Amino acid sequence: MEGRATARSGSVCHRLRAERARATLILSFLLLVATIPAAHARIGEVVLSGGLDPDLRARIETRLTTAVNAIDAGELEPVRQFCTESGWEELDALTSSLRLYNPRPVHETKLLEVRDGYEVREIKLQIDANDIGETVANPNKYMAFSLTRDGLIRGARFEMEKHHVDRMLDEAVDVEDYANRQEILQFVEVYRTAYNRKDLEFIEKVFSDDALIIVGRVIRRDPSLPTQSDQLASSSLSEDNIQLIRSSKSEYIAGLRRVFAKNEYVDVRFDSVELVRPNSDPDIYGVTLKQEWRSSTYADTGYVFLMIDFRDEDRPLIHVRAWQPDRFSDGTTITVYDFKLIR
Repeated sequence: MEGRATARSGSVCHRLRAERARATLILSFLLLVATIPAAHARIGEVVLSGGLDPDLRARIETRLTTAVNAIDAGELEPVRQFCTESGWEELDALTSSLRLYNPRPVHETKLLEVRDGYEVREIKLQIDANDIGETVANPNKYMAFSLTRDGLIRGARFEMEKHHVDRMLDEAVDVEDYANRQEILQFVEVYRTAYNRKDLEFIEKVFSDDALIIVGRVIRRDPSLPTQSDQLASSSLSEDNIQLIRSSKSEYIAGLRRVFAKNEYVDVRFDSVELVRPNSDPDIYGVTLKQEWRSSTYADTGYVFLMIDFRDEDRPLIHVRAWQPDRFSDGTTITVYDFKLIR
């Protein structure tokens, strides 16, 4: 009897010790989870496919993973060492105007080779609800990073909707045309992102009366090039239509300055994007964008036209830029066929 009682007592003690051990383990795990910062509990690892150099691809993966987590934490300093000067300024400007968060533990995407380096697209982020307001239904944004050939971040921007991107690139007729379309796409996305970060200086340059040079992502005036007035002198547009373009520019910029000042957020989308490459001059592209502009207090829709010259692929030129709030009375918009290029 005494032996059986001793055995039962030992069995109960063993169960009690096991239960205490499990309870201690569970408590330790809960305490550990509680001490993990939110930014680390939601690691945005970037995993890339493609690229010719596996070492470079791995280096870019590390740098973009650092960037995604720095954006999520709201502290960019860890990524500064992986950026060019212009890349840092652009990333800082974008994240200063919008609070972005990382919703994915892993971002699986491609390392794409472009004319002047690399691109990584489809990095999904979310905008803070306080920044976008209740009138914007979708807080999700996809970010594209541009990188130098040695893997430094030289730019960050919000992507255009994927169906527009696919259509633009699928219509390329050859390798050169594809590369030109990639560069046009990059500029259009930079232009769009300038609204989201309320970068009026950039937008004013785009709408300048002077011809502009795009070198990579830097825009500067070049007074030696023909102005928009020169181009309009040989245009087939009517005087009424030309007056519409000219008079709306200053009014639009002035209105935009006021709207930026009083709105908490800006959300720009392109409802349609059309590229035209005339057979008579294959170096010329006409880009027409239907732009939907939304903010916390204001909404605007208009048409943007750019005529871009790729004769020197390292120095593509914007010869003509125009914005019009509405279609002309006959239902058309400005196109590349309205101008005769002055070389």
